[in-house]
Amino acid sequence: MQAGQPRLMLLVMMMLLAVGINSLQAQLTGTKTIPGNYATLALAITDLNTQGVGAGGVTFNIAGGYTETLTGRLDITATGTAANPIIFQKSGGGANPVITSYTGIATATSAAMDGMIALIGSDYVTFDGINLQEAAANTDATTTMEYGYGLFKASATDGANNNAIKNCTITLNRVNNTAPTSGPAFQGSNGIALLACTQLAMQTVITVTAASGASSNNTFYSNTIQNVNNGICLSGFPGASPFTLCDTGNDIGGTSNATGNTIINFGGGTGATNACAAVFVKDQWTFNVSYNTVNNNNGSGVNHVQTNRGIFANASSIGASATINNNNVTITGGTSTTAIDWAIDCEMAQSGAAGNTISINNNTISITKTTATAVALTAIWVQSAPTTMNVNGNTITNFNCSSTSTTDVGVIRSGLAGIGTLNINNNNISGVSFTSASGTAYCIGNTASVNTAVNISGNNINGINF
Repeated sequence: MQAGQPRLMLLVMMMLLAVGINSLQAQLTGTKTIPGNYATLALAITDLNTQGVGAGGVTFNIAGGYTETLTGRLDITATGTAANPIIFQKSGGGANPVITSYTGIATATSAAMDGMIALIGSDYVTFDGINLQEAAANTDATTTMEYGYGLFKASATDGANNNAIKNCTITLNRVNNTAPTSGPAFQGSNGIALLACTQLAMQTVITVTAASGASSNNTFYSNTIQNVNNGICLSGFPGASPFTLCDTGNDIGGTSNATGNTIINFGGGTGATNACAAVFVKDQWTFNVSYNTVNNNNGSGVNHVQTNRGIFANASSIGASATINNNNVTITGGTSTTAIDWAIDCEMAQSGAAGNTISINNNTISITKTTATAVALTAIWVQSAPTTMNVNGNTITNFNCSSTSTTDVGVIRSGLAGIGTLNINNNNISGVSFTSASGTAYCIGNTASVNTAVNISGNNINGINF
């Protein structure tokens, strides 16, 4: 053996040992604590993105009462699987952990908007009981966040799927009402946003090129969202039949009161020039918005002076089915005489669809606008033409309108031709007050010229004051 060879061999062995140790540490598994294993959530996410997820997944337990103030957006690029999920959850007693925003530098017209936590092409990630809070010093459209939790596509072939956000309280700032220049996002501050774009190019809808690029089967349950311009925004890629490139099966509220979200005190930003909404759904297939409580002003909010919608289903392409059931929606219009108000507005582009169903059933609605206006006020507005449209079992307990309109005031209205079968059955309408010098108010109106079959029966209408 030549001189120096033992030393060389020792060096090689040490290098191999180091590689082996790094390999063993390459993926995160088991349970980690914050604080504990990681001093902050930011450090935990950095390590997660670096190391990835191993067998059985990883759970980050964040102590009750924990607080953290961000210095920038937290981007999650790691992804889990059904067998190896990534979970961030409150641990122990006390209040939910609270993550406070940084000072924003962008607006809704920027390519990269300000947000707190972004899932970028990530799958099987859960946030459970982790609250997000706008910093008190953020008071204008630049410094405030455009979103709290954001779910984005990493690319045209990598969407965000099977994620869950639940039991979180998200409080932003309603003053942010700025409209994007283009792209999928709803205007202003959004508590939760699932968007067909990347987090760095939010003015551009990604053209999805593979089924893996869809963002599907995400759930949003038992959250409280407040002081925002929009509560939850789902806005996808408008793909063509057979819709395999489109977002499918996203769920806002689940199937019982236990999983419904509470979206309160939204809209009402000072000097607002754009619309607000509790829920905005666009270019989504077979989606669910059910069991949610919506109230734009429960006494702690501000009535929005521009267009105000409780639940707005908009512009999904031909073939989409939707379930909008068992929601409790209260809308109070502002002082503007030009603003339009709807409790549930369904304007999905559906004409010619085959085999799809839209159901707006068993909702409880109260809607009021006491400032005289010549524009629409509607509890349930149907402007879609699926194969089957169901508007059944809804209860409108209060419809209070001061109007100068002759055409656009109605409790339940259908106005688009082409519906295969329109069912408006077993609804209860009461407490209707319509104050106007002249005009027409519909309790139930079907103004479409052509529908294959129309069934209107079993409705109970009483307490009409014209």
